[in-house]
Amino acid sequence: MDPDSFTPDREIWTPPGGPPQTDRIPAAVYETMGEDNIVAFTRAFYRRLAASKISHLFPKGERNLIKAADKSAAMNVFLFGGPHLYQQRHGPPRLRMRHMPFVIDEDARREWMRCFRETLQEATREYGMPAEHIPAVALFFDGFSRWMVNTRRD
Repeated sequence: MDPDSFTPDREIWTPPGGPPQTDRIPAAVYETMGEDNIVAFTRAFYRRLAASKISHLFPKGERNLIKAADKSAAMNVFLFGGPHLYQQRHGPPRLRMRHMPFVIDEDARREWMRCFRETLQEATREYGMPAEHIPAVALFFDGFSRWMVNTRRD
């Protein structure tokens, strides 16, 4: 689905306060992990998402899932302090807009964060993420995930 041509069929909710105002992830994360480990970390995260309660939001089939994970990994390389791979390959991130076609409520956000935290638990051992920076990574993605919520369930 092309997010530029998306017309919502529901009321879009915007979290109060605007985009997250958290500190950037320290560049030491990219310097220590490198691109290959960030890709592997993101692929592991996406495999968890594919087996989660929100699997319906992610592509089916290993090839499609890896393609989506690699697109997110390009963004993570930048967020973790590396080069602007996502922007070079896909243009401006506009991540909230790109997520509008998907119903993302607070329950979905919590499930997404559960999968992310589980992947973070193995990040030092499996992917070389500096343990001292895991709290900053978790804080950044918690704020980011709150900004992606676009549907309020009362």
